[in-house]
Amino acid sequence: MIYAAFMVRERERRRVRERLVTLAGAGLDAGEAQREAIALLRRAVAFERWCWPLTDPGSALATGGIAEFDLWAELPRIAVLEEHGDITSKPRLVVGPRASITLSAATGGDLSRSRRWRECLRPYGIGDELMTVCRDRHGCWGSVELMRDSDEPAFDEEDLDLLHELAPVLGTLLRRSLLAGAQPVAAERPPLPPATLILDGELRPASWTSTFRAWLSELGPEGAGDAAELLPPAVYEIGTRLLTPADDATGLPAFARTRTRTGRWAVLEGAVLEGAGDGHVAVTLRDASSGEIFDLLSLAHDLTRRERQLVALVREGLATGQLAEALSISPHTVQDHLKAVFAKTRVRSRRELVAQLSGQMSIGR
Repeated sequence: MIYAAFMVRERERRRVRERLVTLAGAGLDAGEAQREAIALLRRAVAFERWCWPLTDPGSALATGGIAEFDLWAELPRIAVLEEHGDITSKPRLVVGPRASITLSAATGGDLSRSRRWRECLRPYGIGDELMTVCRDRHGCWGSVELMRDSDEPAFDEEDLDLLHELAPVLGTLLRRSLLAGAQPVAAERPPLPPATLILDGELRPASWTSTFRAWLSELGPEGAGDAAELLPPAVYEIGTRLLTPADDATGLPAFARTRTRTGRWAVLEGAVLEGAGDGHVAVTLRDASSGEIFDLLSLAHDLTRRERQLVALVREGLATGQLAEALSISPHTVQDHLKAVFAKTRVRSRRELVAQLSGQMSIGR
């Protein structure tokens, strides 16, 4: 009887794996892809509440995401403790050998050893949590966090191994969803002057420049109100990362590229202040450069290192012969590389290619 139940469970999980692989190639935008994936994961791993932030693949800092839970008021504190200060750390999961971890395993079954659980999860009746960083060979594109109630059994080792196995599939799903619904931008958006936010040593907003609220309206929902209550989670993550002691740091950078609510490409980056502001953090919000957009979209389109080198030269306007000379390859090989790039990016000309990889296409957030 036990063996039969085990085999049924394994067959269902195999079907879930296969359907997630298919879903990763379905061309859905991030929100649609995430909800479809959650429905599949629920068939293999029982849970109710969940959170699935998207991240910049180069830094693993939050750039958006969706959730089904009642922890919205705790998000700033959760962001801080997931970055550093708890028994589990998302950055260490990103750079470590395992892509998944459960609170029950990390704490040896005593969830109270987790500060994040004590302060943020327990008051809402949450028990165990299974966190998985969704990473493929291009980086970490998000982290899915599955939660069980305190009166439910903890996630077991099979649950943990399944999500670890699925991490590259979920990473690819998120990477491809970044490209869903690309259309030409009708008109160039006017630049928005950079803004700076100063956080004190406790990551409380101390002061900000006049354009900061305009940036909040770009990064947040309609009707953004008080600045201190609507800071993007990445702001807290950046501040925590910069203030983390050097001997406990992971080496991940403190910046994030993101698509704003109005379709603008933006960068959030931070630096620790010295002098009179010693111990404070400055977080800058600005328009992303074409190079920063190109780097991100090249990863999203699965371009190889050689293909990225070629497209970088195409962006400079080099003709086929010049490309061949610059890369020490034949014109025929240049054309072969371009055909492969056109197929990956689904464009038909060099002009469309440059527009696609320079952020001049409107892509669903």
